[in-house]
Amino acid sequence: MKILALMLLLAGSNGAFGQAPICIPPEEPWVPVNDADFREYADLIAADFEHYFQELTHHFQCLEQAWQDGIERGRAAGERHAAFVARTKALGLGDSLGVDPGMGSKEPE
Repeated sequence: MKILALMLLLAGSNGAFGQAPICIPPEEPWVPVNDADFREYADLIAADFEHYFQELTHHFQCLEQAWQDGIERGRAAGERHAAFVARTKALGLGDSLGVDPGMGSKEPE
């Protein structure tokens, strides 16, 4: 039970353990090949296309959010990495961990 509670907590969190949204593209509308079906279902197919394009817009928004989330996670990881490198250098651990002593210490040009 504790594991289930932890999984639910992690699944719903947007913090360090958060996951990018899952962006599933909408299914494309079916268009019949024969004219009889085409005539009979034209109004439904037209509505399906309208729905499809609305869902496609939502899909693109989801992808954009996932992209932005990924950039932010990368930026945060870069900051944590720079702090890690600085701390390994301060503790004299850089050589034993294979950390490049010059990493994270460059001044902006």
